[in-house]
Amino acid sequence: SSTVGAAYQVGMWLPYFERIGRRYIFVTRTVPMLRAIADVTAAAGVKVPIIFRPTLRSVEEIVVPTLTTAFYVNNAARNSHLVERRELTHVWLNHGDSEKPACFNPVHAIYDLLFAAGQAGIDRYARHGVTIPQEKFRVVGRPQVEVITPAAGPIGQRESPTVLYAPTWQGPFSDSRVFSLPIGREIVQALLDRGARVVFRAHPFNYRYRDCTEIIEEIGRLLAADKAATGREHLWGEAAEQAMTIEDCFNVSDAMISDVSAVVSDYLRSDKPFAIVSVGRTPEQLLVDAPAARAAYVLQEDLSNLAEVCDRLLGSDPLAPERQLTRVYYLGDFPEPYADGFLTAARSVIDRRDVATTGRR
Repeated sequence: SSTVGAAYQVGMWLPYFERIGRRYIFVTRTVPMLRAIADVTAAAGVKVPIIFRPTLRSVEEIVVPTLTTAFYVNNAARNSHLVERRELTHVWLNHGDSEKPACFNPVHAIYDLLFAAGQAGIDRYARHGVTIPQEKFRVVGRPQVEVITPAAGPIGQRESPTVLYAPTWQGPFSDSRVFSLPIGREIVQALLDRGARVVFRAHPFNYRYRDCTEIIEEIGRLLAADKAATGREHLWGEAAEQAMTIEDCFNVSDAMISDVSAVVSDYLRSDKPFAIVSVGRTPEQLLVDAPAARAAYVLQEDLSNLAEVCDRLLGSDPLAPERQLTRVYYLGDFPEPYADGFLTAARSVIDRRDVATTGRR
C-alpha cells in the first residue's frame, strides 16, 4: 500500500520469492503500485499474478484455503487490513536493515513473525524500548548480500582506490533526517584530493526536493570536471543509479562513505572499510544508536576530522578485525549458499512447519 518504492522495496525480494519455490501473488492497494510492480516483474521476466484490492472487503476476498502466509515489505498503515485475517501467518520482511525508526517501529508487534538478518535486527527493538516477544523473531540472514564480493586485499595497497559515496535520503521527519548530502560536496572533494576514483550514488528519494537535486547536480559537475582533468573514471547520475545496482556499486568500490542507512549493514558483507557520517548526533551517541559504527570510521558532521578519517579509511584501516565481528552480528553466520538461510525459513513458515509462534496447523 504505497505510491512509490516498488523498484527497491519489492524488487529486492522478487528473485527470492521466485527461489522459494512456492506459488505466490502480489496484493496491491493502490493503482500506482499495481502498475509499478507490473513493471518490476516484467523487467525481471517474472510472471506472477498482481492483484488490486482497494477496500477492506476486497482484501478479504483473496484469502483462499491454499493461502498460508503473507509477507510485508514496508510500513504501510493498511497492512493491518490483511493482518486481521488470523488464519494466515503474517511475516515482517522490511526492505532493508538499518538503524532508522522504520526498522524498530512498535507496529511490527502486530506480525506473527519478524525475519531479522542478524542479532542486531532483534536487539535494536529492545534498545529503543520496543517490546516484542523473542519467540517472534527468526534470524534468516539478508539474502540480497549474497552477490556482494569480498575485498581482494588491504585497501592500503590500492594506488588509486575507488570510494563509493552513498548518502541516504532526507527523510520526512526530523528524527530520520540523518543524511550527509548537504556536506557531500566537501566529502567528495576530499576524496578527489586523495586521488580516489569516486562512485556517487544519490538516493532516488532525494530527487523529490529541489535543494537536494541542486546538490546532487553540483557534485556531478565536480566529478565531471575532475574526470576531464585527470581521466579518472568517476561514476555518477544514471551510470551509478540506474545502469548499476547498489550491489554493483559495492563490488566496484574499495571503500564507502555513507550515513545511518541500510547500505551500511549490507556493505559489511564485503569486509571493506567504510565511514559513517555522524549527522545530528555526537560520535558517542552514534555508537549507541547504530552499533555498526563500532566497525566504521566516524566522520563528524562539521568535517573537523575528515583528513583523519580519510587516512584510516584509505590507508591503515585499523578496524578490519572489528568489521568481521560486526558482519556476523548484523548479517548472521550462515554457510554458503548464504541465501538458503532465508529460503529455508520462508519455506518452513509457508509449509506450516514453523508454528512456534502462531500455533497454527
